[in-house]
Amino acid sequence: MSTQTTRMSDSMEFNNMIPILVALILVVFTYVLLKQLFGKVKGNTLIMVGIEGSGKTALYAQLVAGKEVQTQASITENSSQLTSPPFKIVDVPGNARLRGDIFSKYSKNVRGVVVVVDSADFVDKVRECSEVLYEVLLNSDVKRSKCPVLVFCNKTGRGNVTWS
Repeated sequence: MSTQTTRMSDSMEFNNMIPILVALILVVFTYVLLKQLFGKVKGNTLIMVGIEGSGKTALYAQLVAGKEVQTQASITENSSQLTSPPFKIVDVPGNARLRGDIFSKYSKNVRGVVVVVDSADFVDKVRECSEVLYEVLLNSDVKRSKCPVLVFCNKTGRGNVTWS
């Protein structure tokens, strides 16, 4: 009986470590992304774009403020000038009518683009997500700058996400 209890407690300890491992992976991933962004490209703006509800504003707040905040649908862009290293990070609203104009406003000085995808409902919104990625890849400023484009799968810790 004690062997079974030990296995259960080991399993519970591992489950408690999952959020810590995810946070560590996110920190390392962000570091690598920023390192890549500031290597060769001349612009100073990191643009976060995606469809409505993909978690762009929550990710933006996490990167800028370092904490989780309650968010709602954005109707204007959020932008912050970071000092070390010096660059601007912009959260573009997900609404299709707003997204194009605001993206174009900041793409002149793009250093990198993060396309945020909600993996919890990706299957239902695959067409919208692919249209956003297509628009980013065809943007003349993005092509000219040869900046990196990252597809960031958000909300992977949700219970209804299935991997195949």
